[in-house]
Amino acid sequence: MEKKIAQISDIHFGEKNFSSQLKDNLLNQLAEENPDLIIVSGDLTTEGYAHEYEQASEFVEDLRAITNTYIIPGNHDARNVGLIHFEKEIGRRKFVHIDKTGGFAIVGMDSSEPDINDGQIGTDQLDWLRNQMEKLPDDLCKIVTFHHHLLPIPQTGRERNILLDSGDLMKLFVECGVDFVLNGHKHVPNVWMMEKMVTLNSGTATTRKLRGTTFPSHNQLLIRDEDIMVNLINTETGDKKEMANYSVKVEEEEYVICSYKHLMHSK
Repeated sequence: MEKKIAQISDIHFGEKNFSSQLKDNLLNQLAEENPDLIIVSGDLTTEGYAHEYEQASEFVEDLRAITNTYIIPGNHDARNVGLIHFEKEIGRRKFVHIDKTGGFAIVGMDSSEPDINDGQIGTDQLDWLRNQMEKLPDDLCKIVTFHHHLLPIPQTGRERNILLDSGDLMKLFVECGVDFVLNGHKHVPNVWMMEKMVTLNSGTATTRKLRGTTFPSHNQLLIRDEDIMVNLINTETGDKKEMANYSVKVEEEEYVICSYKHLMHSK
């Protein structure tokens, strides 16, 4: 059985580089791809203002008309007491989604801190996450999403605002057997593999606030019985490129990533 997950991030309503054309492209691409699930990894807005959230809310309604959609906040969403609007217009700031037929579970958290770019999960959410992870069957692919990048991203300049408690979070991920971590924040797509755990970053889907030769994009995960494929989709053109591939299996009732291939890093 194949399940399709769309990972998008950094929409940034209110940003001067936001593109309505890219937004329309994205919605059309998602409708055509018809994913089983959409994950928005933060930064719907730019300054967290009410009028930005009004636009974001209409966009989220369009996403939810396509399929089941979950959104977690980013640092821009938390500006100017914006999380009040997030909870009113968008919904809860963390979630748990379990798909036993698809063989995966996704846990979403809020890594934002008011009015600063730095991120943090915090002890309360760490405890909550451990509790949620302990409830999940070992034979499921365990996916966690939050906005800030867990590891430094190449070609993004000086590292300034990685998660303040990334060490504690990574320790918990290893202990709980997390398989995939989905992030945004830096506007640059990237994939790392560490301790049999994949960290997958999404670029900005709807703005031209781009670094180097990157382009507006979002990620697509195809979760199947024996492998997981990750595609990078250009929001401008609709072009799709395989980004990574992982062979997987359930061994002694535990989900295992057996081998991997990262194509976006190959020359």
